[in-house]
Parts: sequence; structure tokens; C-alpha cells
Amino acid sequence: MNNRIATYRLTISFLSYWFVSTGNEQGAYADQLALKDSEGFPYIPGKTIKGVFREAFRLAGNSGWFSDSENEHEKDNNFLNVLIQAIFGHDGTVSGFSEDELHTGGLIHVSNAELPENIKNQIGNSKSFLFRTIQNTAVDRETGTAMNKSLRTSEVVIPFHLSTEVILDAPGDEVTGITRNDLDKIAGILPDVASIITEIGGKRRRGFGRCQCRMEKINV
Repeated sequence: MNNRIATYRLTISFLSYWFVSTGNEQGAYADQLALKDSEGFPYIPGKTIKGVFREAFRLAGNSGWFSDSENEHEKDNNFLNVLIQAIFGHDGTVSGFSEDELHTGGLIHVSNAELPENIKNQIGNSKSFLFRTIQNTAVDRETGTAMNKSLRTSEVVIPFHLSTEVILDAPGDEVTGITRNDLDKIAGILPDVASIITEIGGKRRRGFGRCQCRMEKINV
């Protein structure tokens, strides 16, 4: 069983309307509904956060943030991929490494991001104010007018803070090419990686989901 390297509290502060879509619709109300928990509160699945964290981690790696690794593969262009696959998991193979050599589930674990419990208690059953409906339509590039039957309504969530827990485990014997020392160093950089995440959720190219992320190491 892996030893835990670090535990963090990740706070996501939204600066714009945001949503994670359920893929479902609800008649005349909306063509696209925001994801909600069993109590009707909006949240962000851990796998969604892990996905954007992975993108940010790759961007940081491509910018040389991890170039001081003492790993023997540090000068190999494949090392960043190995590092990302080991930390975040993978669904295939990496050149030069067998399936057994990588921890397929990933060493980092992210819980769902939710409203703080005390805020939920204050809101109680008055959840409707958390949501808005936004309408948009496709525009014909030639005429500059709205395309017929293209009107869509999306349920979005107002800006507020959500939080979640992020856990980084140490590599086990099944992970090769990554050392405990590598992970100890990366553990100190992860809060900086989180800070470059600026968008989460759907329709990010249209201005939705703009956010600031702050991750702090906590003692457990």
C-alpha cells in the first residue's frame, strides 16, 4: 500500500457563470442541465478536476518546471509523459514502458468539488437562486442572422467558491522511472500548477467557467 506524500485543500473560485453538463435536457426549461448532487446542489466531479489538472501539469512540464528531476530519464522527452501517466493514470501504454510498469489508476486522487457544508446548510431548500438559464443561437456566417431552429437554452450556475481534497500518494513497486524523491519535489510544485488553471466546465471558449484555483497543503 502506498504511503501518502501530501494532502491538499483545493479551492475553486469562479469568476463567471459555469456548469458541468449532465447531457440531459428538461423540456422547455433547458436543453442542457447543470450537474447536481442528490440534494440538488451543483458540483464538479473529481474526474473533471483531475482532467484540467492534468492539462495544467503538462503545460507546466513543457515549460520546464520539472527539469530539475534527478530521475535517470530526466533528459528523455518521454519522461514527462511517464510522469503524467504515473501521477494521473492512463488508458494505454507509453513507449518504452510496459502496462505493468505504470500505475494505471494514478497516484493523485481528487474528490468532487462541492459547496462547503455550512453554506449548504444556510441555503437549505432555497437552491433555485444558484442557477440561471442562458440562451444562445448559431449565426449564419453569410447572412449574419440566427440560423433556423438553432436556439438552445443552458442551465448555468452563479459564481461562488467550491472546495475539494487532493491526495498525492507515493509510487509503489509497480511504478518504474519515478522515484519517491521525484514525487517529494513535485509535491511542492503542485499548488503552483493549480494556480495556472483558469477555466473549468463547459463552453469555456464562450467565457463560461472562468476561475481561480488555490491549493494549500494540509496536515492530516
